[in-house]
Amino acid sequence: MLAVAFYAIPGLSGSIAIQEAAINRTIIDYELNGQASQFVIDLDAYDPTTAIGCTGSPAIAGAVNAQQFYNIPGSASEFEEAVCAYIEDHGGTVTSVETISES
Repeated sequence: MLAVAFYAIPGLSGSIAIQEAAINRTIIDYELNGQASQFVIDLDAYDPTTAIGCTGSPAIAGAVNAQQFYNIPGSASEFEEAVCAYIEDHGGTVTSVETISES
């Protein structure tokens, strides 16, 4: 899966440049309260150690204060650890953690 950014190149009227951005994410599979689910940490396309967003349980994102990790180089591993700790502290089980980098 690739994200594509369109933007105009200064000085070239009517031209469009296409830049393919990498899609990087950490996927945390877990079971909590008898249900299997995923929490996904979106990583910066050019620095996969930097968290830029997340999808998954709003309760988990809120509890770990997800926004504190955004746009800080090296924050992704701390974010991952916080999410996994929350799941385990609430009686859940982390079944897998996988970081995917697609360019």
